[in-house]
Amino acid sequence: MLRIAVLAWGIFIATAGARCHAASCSCEDWMDKGGYCVDYIKTKIPSFPIPTKEDMVDLRNTTVDEVTEGDVAVFTVKNYWHVAYVERVHRDPQGEPVALDLSEMNYGAELTFPEFKARWKSSSEAEWSRAACCGVTDRFDEISYRWNVDIATVKQVWSPDDVRREWARRRVKAMIGKVKEVINRFIDFEKSEL
Repeated sequence: MLRIAVLAWGIFIATAGARCHAASCSCEDWMDKGGYCVDYIKTKIPSFPIPTKEDMVDLRNTTVDEVTEGDVAVFTVKNYWHVAYVERVHRDPQGEPVALDLSEMNYGAELTFPEFKARWKSSSEAEWSRAACCGVTDRFDEISYRWNVDIATVKQVWSPDDVRREWARRRVKAMIGKVKEVINRFIDFEKSEL
């Protein structure tokens, strides 16, 4: 019994200072408030998918050096992914992108307890801790801008143009498949009539 108590106490001490991650938090109420970075991107580009943390790597559909205005720049911020809308691309004399002007939501510092109390009218330290765990910053539900963001900080880029091209390619391929099917059925019909 003493071993179990010592083990439990050791686990408690080891995890007491550990920060939780969104995967271990209940964040549905924060998500319903609509103040995250993806919520902002959806207002600019309704076709932007809502990826999970695991899906984000697969979201890459163009290379960083092909970024253009209207794309989505993807960053890693601590344990979270962050997305921002590309307003402008700054290029060097060779035409290579070197910096971006961005608009975004929920990009800011960690929410302090006094900020949480003032903004969300709650004195619950547990709720503040959960908000921090869910990635709520001091700029939650606020649109902000960053200028001349170094291109080297961008992890990947999602482009609505690439999605449209892929969709068009799939539509053409599907139409060709249907035409082939009609031709094959016609040939089969002709053979059966002979």
